[in-house]
Amino acid sequence: MDEDKGVIEFICEGGSGSEANVKVELRTIFAGIGGTIITNEGVATALREEYSPTPKSGHKMFLRHTIIKKLEDYFYRKGAYMFAHIPRPLGSISRTNEESYEAYIYEWAFGTESFPWECVDKKGIRNLVVLRDWERFVASFNSAGINMELDCTDPNDGRISQNIIHQYPKPLENGIEMSLLWKRIDFGPMSLNIDFEKLKKFLNENRNDLIDVLRSERYEMIRLSVEYLTNKNKMKEIDIGRLDALIGEYRRSSLRHYIVKNLDSSALSPTYSKIRTEFLI
Repeated sequence: MDEDKGVIEFICEGGSGSEANVKVELRTIFAGIGGTIITNEGVATALREEYSPTPKSGHKMFLRHTIIKKLEDYFYRKGAYMFAHIPRPLGSISRTNEESYEAYIYEWAFGTESFPWECVDKKGIRNLVVLRDWERFVASFNSAGINMELDCTDPNDGRISQNIIHQYPKPLENGIEMSLLWKRIDFGPMSLNIDFEKLKKFLNENRNDLIDVLRSERYEMIRLSVEYLTNKNKMKEIDIGRLDALIGEYRRSSLRHYIVKNLDSSALSPTYSKIRTEFLI
């Protein structure tokens, strides 16, 4: 492998929605805020390409996803629910040349998307399926102004799920429960609403606890990400530069953790490439 170029191998189409198309790729190179990262081991990723790109929308989608992922780290470390349900955001691309191109990269969630929200038991009685962790997951994010229930049913058949990838889509022994091995996907504005005023209030009211659980750097990253998404034009350049640095460090840490966790080898650490292609300004 050329250490400066990395590898991007197209695997298959991953699906499409009203806002974007997703491709499944095996990658060792990750462009994004804070610098391009090369890994020594391939990562199965989703590349979400926006249908109607607006300037920096790839980076903004990455920041939306990052806020959600770090809040999840806080919630499940505090014991709000049992299992991580948000894939890792890994990078983003913003091109505003002759042909605009906006996309972002995240960890591919393996599994099946469509499962029934209701089932018929042995007595012929129709019951709602209980997805373990779901209610506590939804309630946790609602407390921070993020509606995780939005766009989770098929618009043509409300009995079928969407935007929830289940790794073991079979009922448990009682027939009406499904395990907690699932991931929530699609964090675009049409699929997931963020009440930024409520989110800011949550961040302010829980500042000390968030810092204790996540570290001060991660709290600052979340706060500056929210500021960028809601008030970018009034941000100071020094704050945008700080956000760039914090995101870069977070992405390196996240990729390093992913690789070590999956391969049990601390030797396979991500490293910066020599080429930087993405900027927040």
